[in-house]
Amino acid sequence: MFPILAAALTLGYSPAPLKMNGWLVFDDEGTSMRSFKAHADQLKSVSVDWYKCDSKGILVRQNRPNLQDRKEILATARKHHVKVYALVANEGFESKSLEKVMDSPELVKNHANQLAKMAIEDGIDGIDLDYESLAAKEREPFTKLVQAVSKACHAKKLQVVMAVHAKESEPGNWDGAQSQDWAALGKAVDYVRVMTYDFHWETSDPGPIAPPDWVERVMKFATTVIPASKLDLGIPGYGYDWLNKKADSYTWDGWVERVKQHGPAHRDPASQEMTLSYNGRTAFYADALAAKPKFDIVRKLHLNGLALWRLGSEEPSFWKLLREQGQ
Repeated sequence: MFPILAAALTLGYSPAPLKMNGWLVFDDEGTSMRSFKAHADQLKSVSVDWYKCDSKGILVRQNRPNLQDRKEILATARKHHVKVYALVANEGFESKSLEKVMDSPELVKNHANQLAKMAIEDGIDGIDLDYESLAAKEREPFTKLVQAVSKACHAKKLQVVMAVHAKESEPGNWDGAQSQDWAALGKAVDYVRVMTYDFHWETSDPGPIAPPDWVERVMKFATTVIPASKLDLGIPGYGYDWLNKKADSYTWDGWVERVKQHGPAHRDPASQEMTLSYNGRTAFYADALAAKPKFDIVRKLHLNGLALWRLGSEEPSFWKLLREQGQ
């Protein structure tokens, strides 16, 4: 037996720690902030829903985080050595607002410089771009925008991470995915967070949100065009409840209430997600155990880590399971 292997077996094998990142929002009666403060010691970074590109293409700060929120977030982050990024999204995930920005090189440059300026003013570590559902025709202009943002931010020693739509090949099978050139974007930014959820979505047939076989196919493809060390696998902490191809979304508390009223639920063997049928409705929820196969994929593909959408939506035992995974 090789000496190193023998030593490992003698001492006991401990898997490599998993890097956990999370998104923090303010539309949930405080559950997201409470989750962040309670579990910051297990996070590498937090992306705070802070800025938006409004319908006119103008960058603005949202009403929250307010000054008190910001003090709490930064104090908690500094205590636990957590990087803080400002999440910036296109308002309503409408393509038109960003199309106005991408109309000219001057507007693109101004947009990029403004994001860097805002991040410096707010004393944070960088920007998390969450520009979603763009038109396929914007693929090249969007790449140039992201490159400009990265250039402006990197000049100020800021990091840039971004969320991208899941796909198994280029260019993708719908506009949002087709607008994102993974290879080019991966070269520009520091980390890419693949939204490996919504396999079934609000207006689809009922079904699992993030089945592991699909997640692995998406992330395997991602590693062929983006270095694995830059890739974070997106974890859902939410569920959908469908009736006639129209679903309501909910978080852990909503799942508990549904099971209490309409249970028992059972675990879907293929996806490992929890599911429940009642009154002509079908509900799925991605609980803590449903996340376990995603941990295995991260290690198998040597990815950078994981990103939870969103803090406060998850089953509380998620964090215990994460720690048991060697974190």
